[in-house]
Amino acid sequence: MGSRGSQRMEAVFGYIPLITWKEFQSCMPWEIAILVGGGFALADGCEVSKLSEWVASKLTPLGSLPLWLIILISCLIVTSVTEVASNPATITIFLPILSPLAEAIHVNPLFILIPATLCTSFAFLLPVANPANAIVFSYGHLTVMDMVKAGLGINIIGVAVVMLGIMTWIVPIFDLYTYPSWALNIPSTNGTGL
Repeated sequence: MGSRGSQRMEAVFGYIPLITWKEFQSCMPWEIAILVGGGFALADGCEVSKLSEWVASKLTPLGSLPLWLIILISCLIVTSVTEVASNPATITIFLPILSPLAEAIHVNPLFILIPATLCTSFAFLLPVANPANAIVFSYGHLTVMDMVKAGLGINIIGVAVVMLGIMTWIVPIFDLYTYPSWALNIPSTNGTGL
């Protein structure tokens, strides 16, 4: 917008802007804004296209496994998906899938949902995983393989810590061995029949 634009704004509105549109355009990391916005669009698209329901139908056989294995598999799946989708998109896709699964095996839904939610934050492998990774990668000092090598170990440690926590001290905090009354009153929004 330049100095004439600033003078016009001062004359019309009585103030001078702190940053002009031209300065904003030159400094704004548009790649990151589009990346974050794309994550929200992906989450909405998964709901509208019924992708969440399709994924839920594929996870139906998990109900016959031991609880600790269901939690581990759901944590690994969520950790993998969050590498290519934003955290809100991942959680929007998987919470409506995992909640009916917990109801079907008659387990407190928090037993599965808490670790899955925590694992959406383990986006350390790829530049597209979250805006912080994209910013670090944009400087050009790291390759994708450098990020994958460093991030894979962190992801494994993160899932192990979540599993340790959910099987020990998180259980008494949230009383996870009792089926809550609030879970009985929740209408199922998932049409997969889990």
